[in-house]
Amino acid sequence: MFVGNGFDIHKHSKDKNLTLGGIHIDGYGFEAHSDGDIILHSLCDALLGSKAKKDLGYYFPSNENTPRGISSVDMLQKVLEIIEVDKLTINNVDVTVISQVINVSIISEKICANLANLLKIDKSAINVKGKSFDHLGFIGDGTASACITLVSVENA
Repeated sequence: MFVGNGFDIHKHSKDKNLTLGGIHIDGYGFEAHSDGDIILHSLCDALLGSKAKKDLGYYFPSNENTPRGISSVDMLQKVLEIIEVDKLTINNVDVTVISQVINVSIISEKICANLANLLKIDKSAINVKGKSFDHLGFIGDGTASACITLVSVENA
C-alpha cells in the first residue's frame, strides 16, 4: 500500500469563478495560472506523491508552457496517466478544505460524486470535509483558502 499527501492554497479573486472538485460553485474563485481548483490540485499532488512522481508544478508549471486557465480536470486526467491508475487501486481519498468563506458541508456530497466519477471509484471511498480557520490569518480573513488531501493506493 502507498500513501500520498497533497496540499494547495490560492488567494481568492472577485474576477474568477469558483471551481472545487471539478464543480462550478457560486462564490469568488482563485487567482491561479489554471482554474485554481484547490481540491483537484491537492488530489493531483497526493496521487503523484503516492507513487513518488514529483508534484503537480513539475508537470504543469505556472509559465508559458502551461495554458493559462487550464482545467484542473484535464490536469487530473494527465496525472492519472502518469501514475498509471489502470495498474492501481485507489483505496480511499480524504479531502479537507480549509476556508473561512466556503461552506463545504452544503456541497460535499456533490463533490464526492464528481470525484468518484473522475477517479472511477466508489463514492464511499471518498470523504470531503471543511474546516474554518477561526478568523486567524489570511485564510481566516477570507483572503485565501487551502486544501489538504490524503490518498491510499495499492498495486492492482
